[in-house]
Amino acid sequence: MNHLIVSGINYHFSPVSIRERFCIPDSCVGHALEALKRFPHIKESAILSTCNRTEVYAVVDDVRGGMADIEAFFASVQHVTDHGALKPNFKLLRDDVVLHLLRVASGLDSMILGEAQIMAQVKAAHQNALERQSCGPMLDFIFKLALNCGKRVRTETSMGKRAVSVSSAALELAHLKLGSLKEKSTVVIGAGKMGQICVKHLLSEGGSGPVVLVNRNKERIENFLKNKLTNKEKIKFGFDFAERHELAAQADLVIVATGADDTVLKANELARFRHQGSPSQLIVDISVPRNTDAALAQLTGVELAHADDLAQIVSRNKAEREAIISEAEEIVYINFEDYHNWLRSQLVVPTIAELREKIEAIRLEQIAKTKDQGEQSAEGCRFEMESISRAIVNQILHHPTVQLKATKDYEILKQQAEALRTLFHLDPEEGRRRLEKARRGLEA
Repeated sequence: MNHLIVSGINYHFSPVSIRERFCIPDSCVGHALEALKRFPHIKESAILSTCNRTEVYAVVDDVRGGMADIEAFFASVQHVTDHGALKPNFKLLRDDVVLHLLRVASGLDSMILGEAQIMAQVKAAHQNALERQSCGPMLDFIFKLALNCGKRVRTETSMGKRAVSVSSAALELAHLKLGSLKEKSTVVIGAGKMGQICVKHLLSEGGSGPVVLVNRNKERIENFLKNKLTNKEKIKFGFDFAERHELAAQADLVIVATGADDTVLKANELARFRHQGSPSQLIVDISVPRNTDAALAQLTGVELAHADDLAQIVSRNKAEREAIISEAEEIVYINFEDYHNWLRSQLVVPTIAELREKIEAIRLEQIAKTKDQGEQSAEGCRFEMESISRAIVNQILHHPTVQLKATKDYEILKQQAEALRTLFHLDPEEGRRRLEKARRGLEA
């Protein structure tokens, strides 16, 4: 029997210093899925890796063996000296896995309630698993269900109106620390999706405060600037990436939103350009893994924040959050019931089909025998015999079919289905062969 599991780490149980060590870059997810396919107990798998979580969803033939396989997988992908001490600390089984993924896709399990990017990340996890053929019928269904649930939550509740991203939360944190950003000078390091969102928010502030955009690849900045942007004149660009420390030293706010493998903002380099009288500044690193030197916080006049500090944003407007969660949870549980209906159908439909095929084969065999014994029978008599025998089959199958479909308890349903298979000696391959043979015999 197969089991649905999820194992990994997320922000509920692990700080960013641990999460960043488990993070799997987008470019490596395909290779990671191929690695998971080689473990003996894992039959299906998908990987969801974001700044808040790295989770492996899997269908396994043995729970204990499957969990051990995932632990071994995480140990193999970590390139840190203490990887033996780092293990997944978040594990769920069966129904809890489905509920968790529904809540994740709906933005209910994000550090920032309603965080907007998670839907795209869940969709990418599903697509990657499909492309690598690690996603079977079970994971395919629950990921599609989760995406549908997330869409409904955002369109049918006030979650969509409030939806935010990590990037916008970083700007909210900056407002809390610095007040109005209209006249503040800002440096954004990184022109990926998160960096671009930060720039758009900063431009919408108005005022004359410059927004300096720095990225390794200048072409990405040029492509971004082709978009229709409010207050585009505030953006300052064209700098070499090597100038980032000098530029950052002069800013009130520095946002680091890069996907580098190493630190892009170092304390000793920044200190070279900071001098007495330099403005106090806030540096917000929303990269996971973190791309800033922890020693930056020791520099005079520098305050360093990272992804976990965005929890301050989460705690605001508690009453509003509770109302939104209540609306969204109703939709989550409607979709959860859809999962149970699908799960029951996976057991009921094949069993009923096998039973119908077997009884249909018996019916056709008996008609063929009757035909052989009395070739003189008129065509009308044969048609009547067909109708009567088909009606008998339908009556025989009616009660078992209704009973199976009406059973809600999955364990009882399994027992009923198994009892039918045993009592009627059901075998899908044998049943199909017998039915085809009976049909050919009748046509002969």
